[in-house]
Amino acid sequence: MKTIWITGGSSGIGFATAKEFITNNWQVVISSSNKIKLESAKKKLELNNNKTLVHAIVCDISSKNNVDETINSIEKNIGKIDIALLNASAYSPNKNQIFDISNYELLVDVNIKGTLYCVDKLKDVMKSRNNTIAIISSPLGYRGWPTAGAYGISKAAQLSLSESLYFDFKKLNINVRVICPGFIDTEATKKNSFKMPFLKSAEYAGKKIFDRLTKGKEFEIIFPYLIVYFFKFTRILPYKIYFYIWKKLGNF
Repeated sequence: MKTIWITGGSSGIGFATAKEFITNNWQVVISSSNKIKLESAKKKLELNNNKTLVHAIVCDISSKNNVDETINSIEKNIGKIDIALLNASAYSPNKNQIFDISNYELLVDVNIKGTLYCVDKLKDVMKSRNNTIAIISSPLGYRGWPTAGAYGISKAAQLSLSESLYFDFKKLNINVRVICPGFIDTEATKKNSFKMPFLKSAEYAGKKIFDRLTKGKEFEIIFPYLIVYFFKFTRILPYKIYFYIWKKLGNF
C-alpha cells in the first residue's frame, strides 16, 4: 500500500488532498503544528473511510529535529513515504504595506527553512526509491506583488528551489515537482481584502493534485489554467508596464 505524507494537512488544500488520497486507498499521514486542529481533522477523515488509512503526527516544520523525528516515525511505524506533499505554509498579507521584519522572519522560518528541513531528511530516506517530493508554491512567486513581500519571497524561493532540485535529485532517483494553485478558498485566502478571480474550492484543488500527482508526470502542476497563465505572462512584462498595471489596479 502506498503512503503520502502531507504537511499542513489539518485544513485547506492539505486536508482536501488527504481526503482524495484516502478515498483512493492510500495510507495518508497528515501533520500540523496545531495539535487540536490536527486531531479534529483526523476524526473528520476517519468518517466514512477506512480508519487504518488515516494517521496524524504533530509536526512543526520550522523545527529540524521535529521534522527528522516525524519522518523517521512514518518510515518505521507506518510505511515508506511514496509522496511527500510539502504544503504547510504561513501566510500573513501586509495590507498596510508596512515593513515588519518579524513577519518576514516568520515566513522565512516556516515557508523556506521548513521546506529545506523536510527536503534535507527526505533526500536521505527516499534515495534510489523513485519517490516524489511535491512542493506547493504559488503564482505569487512568479513576480513581486504589492503587500506580499514576505509571502512572495518565500514562494519564489520554493519555486526556484524546486527547479534546481529537479535536476539535482534526478541523480538520487527522486522526483521533484512543484504545485502553483491559483486562488483557492481556504483559511489563508480569507485574509485577503481584494476580490480573487476564478476562486476555486479546496476540494477542487485536492482532486487536481491527486490526479496530477498520480496520473501525470509534469514538473509544474497549475490550476485553474487561465488565471495562472495570466500570472505567468506578467513575468515577461517590462517593469514600466508591470508597475503601471498595479498603479491602475490599486494605486500602488
